[in-house]
Amino acid sequence: MPTKKMMEEGGLMHGFQIWVNLPAKDKMMNPRYQDITSEDSPITEKDGVWARVVAGECMGVESSIDTVIPITYVHVKMSENTELVKEFIEDLNGMLYVFGGEISVEGKKVEDGSLALLSPGTQVNIQSEIGAEFLILAGPEIDEPIARYGPFVMNTREEILQAIDDYQNGILA
Repeated sequence: MPTKKMMEEGGLMHGFQIWVNLPAKDKMMNPRYQDITSEDSPITEKDGVWARVVAGECMGVESSIDTVIPITYVHVKMSENTELVKEFIEDLNGMLYVFGGEISVEGKKVEDGSLALLSPGTQVNIQSEIGAEFLILAGPEIDEPIARYGPFVMNTREEILQAIDDYQNGILA
């Protein structure tokens, strides 16, 4: 949510909506919501690298949320001439989305407004010569079919039709 200062003074703000796909066996679990305010979301800072750990781990700090599957969602700000070595648990597909400045990943530049898909592995070396702000996102390969319609994401057309019917009948809570 916007800060009080942002609400009073206005300014530039980035907002991201991140959707997490679940395995078919977990898609019909009871819905849940975790309201984690920025004050409750852990932050770490070291050697010119600042990170808010929304989900997963970064620089030895664990997030405060509970996830059904292992995911990583970290907001990072790097000062100029800094480096971050991010460790991943095995088998996570990772990406970096830069929305300010520029980073270098394994020698390749990633500029503002660009997405870098990471190669398989357990760590990535990120450097910034001019400073940067970006998201680190990662999750497991679900490797199941995906069917989507509007806000509904399921595995089959039949499940989508059932979800729409449940919604229209007030069954979704």
